[in-house]
Amino acid sequence: MRGRRFEAWARRPIEILAIVSIAVIVLLPLIDLFLSRLFWHGILQEGPIVDHAVFVLAFLAASLSSLDRRHLALGRRAERGWRRVMGSGAQAAAVAVQTSLFWAAASFALTGFDPSAKVWLIPTRLLAAFMPLGFLLMAAFTIYRALRPVVDDRDASPAALDPPAPRRGAMLAAVFGLLIGTLLAVSSLRNLAQALSSSGSAPAFLENLTATVQAFVHAGALPLALLLVAAALFGAPIFTVLGGIAVILFVGQGSYIELASSEAYNLLRSTSISALPLFGIAGLLLADSGAGQRLVDVFREFFGWIRGGEAIVTVLACAFFSTFTGVNGVTILALGGLLVGVLSKSGGFREGAARGLVTASGDIGLLLPPSAVVIVYGINAQFMYGDASSFDVTALFRGALLPGFLLVAAMAAAGVIAAPRRSATDRRSFHPRAALRSLKPAALELLVPVIAALLFFTGFASLREIGAFSVLYIAIVESVVKRELSLSGLYRVLKRALPIIGGTLIVIAAARGLSYYITDANVPAAFTSWIQARVTSPIVFLAALNLFLLLVGCLMDIFSAILVVSPFVIPLGAAFGIAPVHFGVIFIMNLCIGFLTPTIGMNIFLASYAFRKPIAEVVKEVWPYLLVQIGVLLVVTYVPGLTTLIH
Repeated sequence: MRGRRFEAWARRPIEILAIVSIAVIVLLPLIDLFLSRLFWHGILQEGPIVDHAVFVLAFLAASLSSLDRRHLALGRRAERGWRRVMGSGAQAAAVAVQTSLFWAAASFALTGFDPSAKVWLIPTRLLAAFMPLGFLLMAAFTIYRALRPVVDDRDASPAALDPPAPRRGAMLAAVFGLLIGTLLAVSSLRNLAQALSSSGSAPAFLENLTATVQAFVHAGALPLALLLVAAALFGAPIFTVLGGIAVILFVGQGSYIELASSEAYNLLRSTSISALPLFGIAGLLLADSGAGQRLVDVFREFFGWIRGGEAIVTVLACAFFSTFTGVNGVTILALGGLLVGVLSKSGGFREGAARGLVTASGDIGLLLPPSAVVIVYGINAQFMYGDASSFDVTALFRGALLPGFLLVAAMAAAGVIAAPRRSATDRRSFHPRAALRSLKPAALELLVPVIAALLFFTGFASLREIGAFSVLYIAIVESVVKRELSLSGLYRVLKRALPIIGGTLIVIAAARGLSYYITDANVPAAFTSWIQARVTSPIVFLAALNLFLLLVGCLMDIFSAILVVSPFVIPLGAAFGIAPVHFGVIFIMNLCIGFLTPTIGMNIFLASYAFRKPIAEVVKEVWPYLLVQIGVLLVVTYVPGLTTLIH
């Protein structure tokens, strides 16, 4: 009981502040858009206010991800034997990285801003302080969770179901992590001491300790990085691995760790990044209401009369929801049971075949607007190509439309072919009036992607404004018009969304520091020269790129892969003359397919968890559809015109 009371006490203020941030992100852009269109002048400092609201939301939500153990992770901590020891080591590594990032962020918040700088009436330094606060809470909650089992695992990830390490071992791991993290960030402690000292100098022992730590890390950078990678296999969150490697590289080269904090701060305040949590919330609002059932009913009326029509229904429903949620696996967890039921009961599919189609279609819409994946890749690639390039997020969305629709069509066709043969009397008949009647209950939800696409491609509204509109529109429809979500229901959806938002944004923030180091050290240029000396054919290069990215897709989540891997391969694509939009579509499609790559693709794990089936069984059910998606990938790779037909 004490544990439950502590969690409620710790969670409530964080949730309230985070939901206030969401309200700012949703309402302020829409009010500003309305005023600017009517009076040619919007809200003063609307942009910086919303930018910082996203920044605050990211770290508050990430702390809840730690409390709920919902951070993205590759492995799981084991209960017994040597694996339990390795799990404690992974926990120590996670605490160490979070501690070092806390000190770096504290130094950045204190020294990186003019004391007079303000956002509206709030000192910028105060808003930046949410970064160290977030890392401090993450470290504290990581230690708490290691000492105490998960109280309520209904919404927990598979990793959250593992039992904690013994209390003594967990405590030793926590103390060790705190000590190592503080040592790694001793340069930030020195900078803090300088800033707070009246003489402007740090104590001599901090100067000496900084030099010693930098020399040690420089000599042991590779083993330390490999230890972090190993920690990922035993449950350390992915963001701690990416952030930890960045810390090691910065410290080893004698650079300021605060650069990682600065890059995270700048990225999270990007206008397009704010669209990620907004579209994610919109998708979860749809999934938690009756919208899923209504949309499935529409698709069944229009396609259920076709042999295998239920497969088309499944693929279209997955495409619709994954486009909005923008995070891999959410569609499987939210709609998997409903869609498997449609396929098996109405479509005659075996349950295994139904699970395979749902799992393979879980991320089928990530190429279509307003996908968060396209947004993140577009922002990062635009930075890599430079301002002189015509490449931007809008161009990438246009280029991805036809390949995205082709992937959806191919999966629907594969589902139809796999459908069991049944006599015409066993299939529902097509009734035009019934089909049109089914549109009425779902019409308001079906308008969401149409309105979003029109607003975006006409340039009437930005991605942020479209995301804000989508959240407000869906909230009004589901709570006021449909009356399926009460105010308490909306609050519950937002609370459920927070760990997902935090888990996504913190990975992006941590990966940005590593991406910055890689680019600043000119590693991509050296890598490009090395590859060009060995590969001369664009055809061979594209084949090797596909194999490499499929492997990356099954080892990393899509956002960290974009920020860490794309700096290496984007210059290569340019060197081989591949158009930026074409290259971007290939990159994203590979990573999406990588989620299904046996046996460690993320969606394989999520489907195993959602359907309570062994991983080997899920792999057996998925592989035919994986081959179909690889076939589409090859077509898109070697027919670049598919990405340039829509301008």
